[in-house]
Amino acid sequence: MRSISVSRTLDADTSAIWDVLADFPGISSWNSGVNASHATSEATSGVGATRHCDLAPIGALEETVQDWDPGHRLVVSIDEAKRLPIRRGRATFTLGPADAGTTVTIDYEYEAQLGTGPLLDRQLGKGFAGFLDDLEREAQRTGSVQDSSAR
Repeated sequence: MRSISVSRTLDADTSAIWDVLADFPGISSWNSGVNASHATSEATSGVGATRHCDLAPIGALEETVQDWDPGHRLVVSIDEAKRLPIRRGRATFTLGPADAGTTVTIDYEYEAQLGTGPLLDRQLGKGFAGFLDDLEREAQRTGSVQDSSAR
């Protein structure tokens, strides 16, 4: 198994970030790396929830929530990858308070197709940086909507 880690402080409230991540089947509504997504289980949140993601530009993932600690930690297993150089993987998203926002860390372990690891590490690092950009934008957008409706 290979592993990479990406961490950044996002300019958004922890609860707003969690709310975005907690819409497990709705990831395609905000993540530019996902063309389409839908639930593949009755549960749409919590341990055991599953989803299918069609990736941009190609490929697909079948994923399952392995750990769900609201506001703190989400662990997602990649059970099947189609048309990708990854056999399987596990992504751990950890949220923590920061002086100006929320620190989000993505720890990703994966089994790569033979010979693709070092190149894939770089590509995944860039992809997760884009994921964090998209997550921050969506948390700011939906968090400000929620904040204004609460007043």
